Amino acid sequence: MRFDLNLKHLKVFYYVAKNLSFTRAAEELFISQPAVTMQISALEKQYGLRLFSRKKNELSLTEPGRLLYRYAAKVVEIAFEAERALLNLKANPQGLLRVGTTKTITRYWLTPYILRFQQAFPRVKLQLDEGSSEEMALSLLYGRNDIAIVGRHRYRERLEAFPFPAHAIDPLVLVLSPGHHLAGRAEVALEEIVGEPLILRETGSGTRHVLQTLMEGAGVHPNVLLEAGNVDFIKDLVRRGAGVSIVSAISVADEVACGDLCAVPLAGNPSLHIDIVVPEGVHRTEALSSFMDFLLAEAAADAE
Repeated sequence: MRFDLNLKHLKVFYYVAKNLSFTRAAEELFISQPAVTMQISALEKQYGLRLFSRKKNELSLTEPGRLLYRYAAKVVEIAFEAERALLNLKANPQGLLRVGTTKTITRYWLTPYILRFQQAFPRVKLQLDEGSSEEMALSLLYGRNDIAIVGRHRYRERLEAFPFPAHAIDPLVLVLSPGHHLAGRAEVALEEIVGEPLILRETGSGTRHVLQTLMEGAGVHPNVLLEAGNVDFIKDLVRRGAGVSIVSAISVADEVACGDLCAVPLAGNPSLHIDIVVPEGVHRTEALSSFMDFLLAEAAADAE
């Protein structure tokens, strides 16, 4: 179904009819009076009807004008209602937002932000999906998740990354049992752990990407005992003296504080960066935009 009534002309007509003044209509619409006159003339010409009567410098509605005004008032009321609904949706977004992230980021970094976001935007429901950083970034391309919060690695094409502030950069440390001969060192170079049984994070994790890049650059070939995606499992093996590992400092902070594990900085201070990743060129819902803006703003505030 189509109609030929120009809604821009109808809007101008409504303001003229409401005020019975071309001048006041122009002021409310922030356009010139000649522009108002031109659009009313075009509307009258289109239907071959006079909508206003001008006598003794007084403006009044003709019978067709009064009829059109009744309809125009309804249209304008609905337009205002639609605009209020859209503005309210922008201010109070709603819907389901699927977030892909890692167990480590969720447990040691993201949880407080999620709680604060849910307090600020109670109508947005978050659904968390956990896996490796690479897996969660790829999930965006398959439509499995809407946004990913992951450790930085090489992203595929059609993905756009937004880095978090500096305080979200987590140093990598060598984790040892307290009785290990390297415990208590000020720092350790990668070359010094070549002979140690090394327990690595799984392929696809942000930590593994940083470590692999460093080792390839240094020409280091470690003695890999095993790979695991569960950080708690890795920490338990190290605690039992099965080997050493390299993980993010925040993930072993509690164990180091109570003396169960020892963490030694790595030479060069390699670190894990955290990024927000979204599909490139895809329309972002208000819920998604609000979540992104909230995370970046809160993280920046926490960094001050």
